[in-house]
Amino acid sequence: MESTIGILTSDRPQQQLAELPTFGNSDRLNLFTPSSQVNGSFSTSSFDADNLTAIDLSEQQQIADFIVPQNSNILSYAGSDRAASSISLTQQQPNSDAMTAGTDPLTGIRTASQLNLSDPGDSLSTARNIGVADNNRLTFNDFVGVDDNNDYYRFTINSNSDLSLRIDALNGAGIELIQDKNRNGKADYDEYLGGDYASAGASGEINLFGLTPGDYYVEVYSYFGYKNYNLNLAATPATGFSSNYGYGLVDANAAVARAFNSPVKFPEVPNLGRNDWARDIVNAPEVWQGGITGNGIVVAVVDSGVDYTHLDLDANIWQNADEIPNNRIDDDRNGFIDDIRGWDFVSYDNNPIDEGVVIDGKLFGHGTHVAGAIAAERNGFHITGVAPNAKIMPVRVLPTNGGSWIDLAAGIRYAADNGANVINLSLGNYRSPVSIVDDAIQYANNKGSVVIMAAGNYDLPQPDYPATNADRFGIAVGGIDRNNRMYEYSNRAGFRTLDYVVAPGVDIVSTTPYNTYNTYSGTSMATPHVAGVAALVLNANPKLTPAQVEQILISTANPNRVTV
Repeated sequence: MESTIGILTSDRPQQQLAELPTFGNSDRLNLFTPSSQVNGSFSTSSFDADNLTAIDLSEQQQIADFIVPQNSNILSYAGSDRAASSISLTQQQPNSDAMTAGTDPLTGIRTASQLNLSDPGDSLSTARNIGVADNNRLTFNDFVGVDDNNDYYRFTINSNSDLSLRIDALNGAGIELIQDKNRNGKADYDEYLGGDYASAGASGEINLFGLTPGDYYVEVYSYFGYKNYNLNLAATPATGFSSNYGYGLVDANAAVARAFNSPVKFPEVPNLGRNDWARDIVNAPEVWQGGITGNGIVVAVVDSGVDYTHLDLDANIWQNADEIPNNRIDDDRNGFIDDIRGWDFVSYDNNPIDEGVVIDGKLFGHGTHVAGAIAAERNGFHITGVAPNAKIMPVRVLPTNGGSWIDLAAGIRYAADNGANVINLSLGNYRSPVSIVDDAIQYANNKGSVVIMAAGNYDLPQPDYPATNADRFGIAVGGIDRNNRMYEYSNRAGFRTLDYVVAPGVDIVSTTPYNTYNTYSGTSMATPHVAGVAALVLNANPKLTPAQVEQILISTANPNRVTV
């Protein structure tokens, strides 16, 4: 059966700001709304494996915004276990130990702990203090198992550092990196920063970037049997990438100046405030004042469709100039008849409208909200988009429930083939890669489209899929609030370098279907701010390649304005 996808929403609707005359059917979008407390488990018994529809696990708030593939074992993922280990069940299978306890696995020599401490360090409170790790490389060998199942090491970092942990064990042992943030002497679920497992013949590694000053703990563990291990820890000065916020807060003014190859940014202007505070934070008004507004740039919103009749969007909807409307002929021979303003891959027709759905009495229209953050018109209405003269190409790939990965891949390819300079993907889920989607993202990149992808809303230490593609193509985006603090549910940048920045994604006011406006939160709301900045950069220099745009965005992002 074809793999299917649905919407998992944390772009929580909060406040309906305006309601003008409405039209059409608005009751078709079914959304899965998880609890506002992510530390609970997502029970597989709550899911219909063949047809994911509305399930409300909380009356408090809705906190996710992602495509979720049905029939996926990821749906049984327990939030409380999210960072306890990055180990698969097959990796956790123990191996027999052929060596004597206390034998160095690399030399074969029986030794005592190099630390020569009587305290076994079997808990955080009794962890072995190995001192300051800054600009240092430390190596230890010991064993765990049976009567000593865990060893804990405590170390201190005094300056922002990149950290590398490696464990070698001939017969298997695991490592975890922990920060006791609440200082209760216990490793709570949200205090695990990373983990790995050294199986027979393979090392376990944890690499974190931009680790902030403080005390940290390393746990070495065994499931049963003695495990001899060598542990290596190295801390070096941070290189600019943070495992929390990537390269920092996207900065439109600095990015456009770089696109112009100018050492001078546009002068500061007064903040817009009110509903446009998020555009102030990314320094978009300064760029507008300099005459850069996204003119001539097309941004595809690959999502639930766009209400292209909205009075704050209608003048900024892309028109296919090579297609004659309503003549039932594929005039431009692109394989789509009468696609004058995009395509609907759900109904497979030329009407990519966002129908919206009412949740708790408020209208929810995901794609339309995304589109407004990118290019709502500068007309004195409720909001102005980051790139208020860019054009929005509506590409509908998400139905009311249960879309397909095939439609998503086709939508990405359609956008690239029809001239989208930027493609916004405010969607995803925690799952393994899908080859047809990976191929479509690479195809779009090769066609000249900059792909901007939401990192996800599960408070995970790394982005969801397809934002994981940002290690090769595109940019992953996390969310911050109006105080520049990381959105509590935003997935972080992760343990390996990739193109990751942050943007405002909390309490974002934007357009919703039928000439309304609503406030949502989620990395889906942060992503269009970066897509809008990419449009401004391309407006400043249309000859830039996707790789050059991505490099400009990450190299001009501001890490000093983000609070973890």
